[in-house]
Amino acid sequence: MSSSSRACFLVVFLTCLVSCHATSDFLGSNYRIDVHSHAIPNIWTQAMISEGFPVKNGTVYNDGAPVPEWSLESHISAMDGLASLPPGVSFIKEAKKAKTLARHINLLLHEYTQIYPARLGALCLLPLPFVNEAVEELNFCLETLKFVGVGLYTNAQGIYLGDSALEPVFAALNARNASVFVHPASPTCTSVALGHPIPMTEYPFDTVRAMENLLLTGQRARYPDLKIIFSHGGGAIPYLASRIAGVASLSYAGGVAFTETMAQLAGYYFDLASATSVIQLTALKSFVGAEHLVTGIDYPYVPLTQAEPGLAGIQGNGNFTNEEMGLIKYQNALEIFPRISDALKF
Repeated sequence: MSSSSRACFLVVFLTCLVSCHATSDFLGSNYRIDVHSHAIPNIWTQAMISEGFPVKNGTVYNDGAPVPEWSLESHISAMDGLASLPPGVSFIKEAKKAKTLARHINLLLHEYTQIYPARLGALCLLPLPFVNEAVEELNFCLETLKFVGVGLYTNAQGIYLGDSALEPVFAALNARNASVFVHPASPTCTSVALGHPIPMTEYPFDTVRAMENLLLTGQRARYPDLKIIFSHGGGAIPYLASRIAGVASLSYAGGVAFTETMAQLAGYYFDLASATSVIQLTALKSFVGAEHLVTGIDYPYVPLTQAEPGLAGIQGNGNFTNEEMGLIKYQNALEIFPRISDALKF
């Protein structure tokens, strides 16, 4: 079985990747807020096994990739604090069961933040595609648990962001001025991956599908003030944006003005998980600039041996100034997630 959401926890694990602490109004040049890492609690992997996900040599597989072993202690030890996304539950086909699992996971995330209050924040997991249950959970997480934001996926059981069914969710997000992180998911038509691991290319393209749907259905235009981060450098959107804008401007495709489309697509934020090469950073810098880029490394799916060189190469590969690196490392994240500043007692 293939799920439409990968093991992710947008818990916001806040602190630097080196030895520094947020005990004053100044965050040093080595400080980073990482908005994209993955926590993988046992309650989630056991739910996957119960739903029939394949297990090979004791390891659960999701979207053709192994789910890494994880613990809060190993995450903190390896990363010294990061941000991550809640594991999706859209593989659960019953609303009550999905809501129960989402609530258990959100309470677990809240517990993590209580253990490390200055280093961990949390983004709410919604039991989509069940909209009523999702809105209820959103309210609970933001109002009662005081999460810093909400985690969404590009699609849940084939219902993409932009779909009219999700209008109540976006209305609730907008009413609370919520900050949102979007992680790609597997498309329901998994055959497009030709038997290869879905995260390899289908995750970047599912990001494009979601952004395109938000554009063409008008859902993003109805909620333009929501701060939304898309992962992996926006997938293929920096390269495809002008093509999408050109076609969307034609009457048969919606007749959206070219400049309007480009402005909308460039109005999102993008994390730099798996997006640190010269080619990627050149495109991103041209498309949105440093003001819309944030740090992400995708641990533990991307091992530290791969993530650390990527982080070290961002400034040189993107030709960013020290001031621009300050934006990318933590300043943009503080702007997107203002509750982080409260946790760090700014």
